[in-house]
Amino acid sequence: MRRPPLRIFLLLALGALWATGCDGDGGAAPDGSGPDTAADSTTLPDAAADVSDDAAAAPPLSRLKAAGTAIVDETGAPVALRGVNLGGWLFHETWITLVDHSIPSRIWQLATEQDLTADVEAVFLELGPPRTGGLVLVERWGGDDAWLAAFEQALGARIGGDRAAAFLTEVRAYLPDLYDDSDLRLLEALERRFGAEGREELLGTFQDAWIRERDIQWLAEQGFTLVRVPMTWRELTHGPLEDPPTALRWDDAALGRLDTLLDWCEAARIYAVIDIQEAPGGQNDYSGEPRLYADPAMQELTVELWETLSERYRDRNVVAAYSLLAEPLGAPSTRARDEVYDRIVAAIRAKGDDHLLVIHDGFFGMATLPDPATYGWTNVVYSTHLFEWSARDTESYRALIRFYDTLFTQTQAQQGVPYFIGSFSPIWDEPWAYEIAHELVTFFEQHGWPWSLWTLKRVDDPLEVRLWGESTAWGLLGRLQGDFDRPDVLRDDRDTLRAKLAAYGELDLRPNEALLQALTRPWREP
Repeated sequence: MRRPPLRIFLLLALGALWATGCDGDGGAAPDGSGPDTAADSTTLPDAAADVSDDAAAAPPLSRLKAAGTAIVDETGAPVALRGVNLGGWLFHETWITLVDHSIPSRIWQLATEQDLTADVEAVFLELGPPRTGGLVLVERWGGDDAWLAAFEQALGARIGGDRAAAFLTEVRAYLPDLYDDSDLRLLEALERRFGAEGREELLGTFQDAWIRERDIQWLAEQGFTLVRVPMTWRELTHGPLEDPPTALRWDDAALGRLDTLLDWCEAARIYAVIDIQEAPGGQNDYSGEPRLYADPAMQELTVELWETLSERYRDRNVVAAYSLLAEPLGAPSTRARDEVYDRIVAAIRAKGDDHLLVIHDGFFGMATLPDPATYGWTNVVYSTHLFEWSARDTESYRALIRFYDTLFTQTQAQQGVPYFIGSFSPIWDEPWAYEIAHELVTFFEQHGWPWSLWTLKRVDDPLEVRLWGESTAWGLLGRLQGDFDRPDVLRDDRDTLRAKLAAYGELDLRPNEALLQALTRPWREP
C-alpha cells in the first residue's frame, strides 16, 4: 500500500503528541500595526507585466534580531511578521499545483478515451473521492489500493469484470502517481523522459510562471509582511539526479530565481524566510527513509548547503531568517535532531552571519527543544507547525487553542526565545473552518508569534470540485477561474508540456475571500 502523504499522519497524530505534554509555543507582543484600510482584494495586478521595474530603488529593510521572546528591528521596535508560504515553487508538491494527474483524473482521462465516462462518473459518485482536502482519505479507504479495488468492483458491476480489470490494468500502468507531497517522483519522471537538461528546463519554466512579482505585490497590498520560501536541495542543484547525493552542483538559474524573489520582496517591503524542506539525505520521510542523522556525508552536504546560502545572503536584510530544517521528524531522538542543528548553526555563525535561525521541533514537542545556552545558540527562533486534521468543528479546535495557550506560553517563558508558527491551514472550505482561521490568527497575534499560512496558491482539481464538491481552503489564491489544461508529465511531449507549464503564469487564481478576511481581520479590527 502506498504510504499516505506525510501531512496526513501528522494531522491525525499531532493532537496525541501534544496531549502528552511534550509541545509548546509562546511569545511577546509585536507592534500590531497594519494598514488602516484593505486594498481591493478581488483582483490581482495586470498579468501582462511585473509591478516593479527597479526593485533596487527600494530602501533596505531593517535587520531583524531576537530580543528575549520578541523579534525586533534595528531600533529595538517589535516587528509584526504575518505571512504565507510559497508552496509548490522551489519544492514542488504536485498536490498543490496539479502538475500531472491524480488517480481520479487519470481514470477520467482514460475513460474519455474509451467512451466510459458515464459509467466511470456513476462509480465516482457512488464511491466518493480517494482523497480529501488534497490528501489521502485514510479514515475511509486506508489508501489508494483499497479505493482502486472498490472502484474495479463497482465498475465491473456496470461494464463486466473482464473489461473493468483490463481498464484498471491501464490505470495501474501510471502508478505510483506523481501526486505527492515530495518532488522526487516528479523530478525522476521528468528526467526519465527528457534527461537532466530537459528536467531542469521544464522545472524552470514552471518556477518562472508559478510565482510572479505581482503575487508579492498583492500580498503587500493586503497587509502581509512575510513569505516563507520552502526549498529542497534537489531543486537548487543541477545535473543527473542522485538520491542520496554524492555532491551538490549548484544551479545558478534556481539561485537566481531566489535572488529575484528577494528583490521583489524588498521592493514590496516584505520579509522572507528561507526554508529547507528537504536537506541532503532527508530530515524527514517525505522521499523515503531519512538518512541525515546517521550519515556523516549527508550532514557534510547539508552544512555545505547552508554555507552556500549564507555566503550568498548574509548581507541581505530582506531575509528575516533561515529555517534550517523543516519538520525534522525523522530524527531518532531529540538529541540527534539538536546535534545536527548545532552543526548547521556553527557553520552559519562561522561565516559571520547573524541572521535569525529557525529551529523546528520536528513534532517532538516544543518543550523538547533545548535551552539555547546549552549549545551557545544566539539569535534563534523556535518553531512548530499546526495542522489538526481530526478537528472538524469550532469547539474541538477551540479546546486545542486553549491547550496550546497554556502549554506554549509556559514553554516559551522557560526557553526565552521568539516563537514562529511556520505553517498552518484551516484546510476545510467550510464556514466553521474560516472562523477557526480567524481565531488562530487572533491567538497568534495576542502572543506576538509570527505566522505563515500554508499556502499562497493551490489549484483545486476541477474534476473533484465538479463531482464531489472537493474545494479546499489550502490556497489563499485558490479560486480557479476559467479552463485548466492539466500538464501530463507521463504523456505530453516536451513542447506541449513546456507550454502547459508556462501557462501557469496566466492561470486565473482568485483570492479565497473568506480565508483572506479571516486572516486579516484580527489586525484590522479596532
